[in-house]
Formats: sequence, structure tokens, C-alpha cells
Amino acid sequence: MPEVDPFYWQVVRWLIASVFTVACVHKLNSIAAFENVVRDYALLPAGMAPLVSRLIIVLEAAVVAGLVSGLWIPAAAALAVMLIAVYGSGIAINLARGRRDIDCGCFGPAGSAEGRHALSGWLLLRNLSLIAMTALLFVPVAERALTWLDLCTIAAATAAGLAAWSAADQLMANAPRLQRLLP
Repeated sequence: MPEVDPFYWQVVRWLIASVFTVACVHKLNSIAAFENVVRDYALLPAGMAPLVSRLIIVLEAAVVAGLVSGLWIPAAAALAVMLIAVYGSGIAINLARGRRDIDCGCFGPAGSAEGRHALSGWLLLRNLSLIAMTALLFVPVAERALTWLDLCTIAAATAAGLAAWSAADQLMANAPRLQRLLP
């Protein structure tokens, strides 16, 4: 079976942990607003939104705990893939219904109408890329000791990856407003 270099494996581990940390913290900052996002998806009875929104937060925190602690990486990776797939399914269902105006809630609820991240095909592509990255955590890791330079580079690559991820996400969230500025 092919093996992955521990450098790449660690970058993916920490990048996925970082993405889930950001998502979880944003949701925790406004649980009531996140309940409304869950309710807006209209996939469950509205009365279940408080329970489901809190369950999502707990499950995202479990992904982070498993990846950061190193104790449950396969389980955390499997949970991450499952959550991302469920989120993608909810987005796809609402896109098929023609409901593009609701906030995705991916990184917590938007603070204002301008900050809303409306549903789009970009979000499905983003979720597929997250699943593909997370799948790398199921590949056996080659036996190679990481040096201090590797560790520094892993931290830098993770930070750069998260910055690029955030920048791309903000560009896509603001694409409709940016298009209005173009001639």
C-alpha cells in the first residue's frame, strides 16, 4: 500500500483541525444565530434546531480534539468526512430547491446581511476538496523522523494553507458584491 510522507500528513492533520476550530469557535460565538441557520436549511423540524445546532458544535469540537490530541486521528478524520458530507448534502438539497439566499453557516452565522455566505456550487466544491484532503489521513504514514525544520515548515504551511483557505472563502462569499463593482 502506498505511504504518504509524514510532512504532508501532518500539514493536512493540522489544517483540517484549524478549519474545524475556526468553524466551531464562530458557531460558539453566536449559538442562537447558528440555531437560526440550522432552521433555515429546512431539513429537519424547526423544533430540532437547538439540539442539532449544539450537536454540530460538539461533533466539530470532537474532530478538533481527536486531531490535536493525536489519540483518535482515524476516528476524528472519519467524523470530519461525515460532517463535511452532511453539510454538502444540506447545501446540495437547498440548491436543488432553488434556495441560494440562506447563509451557509459554515463558519458560524453571518453577523449581517453583508456578511452572509449564500449557498453556491463553490461550497460543494470546497467541501469535496476538504473531504479529499481529509482522506489523506487514512493513508499509512511513511516512517521518517521529522526534524525541527520539518516542524517549523509544517507550522508555516498550515498557517499559509489556512490563510489561503480563508482568503478564497471570503472572495467567494463576497463574489456577488465584487461583481457589482466591475464595469
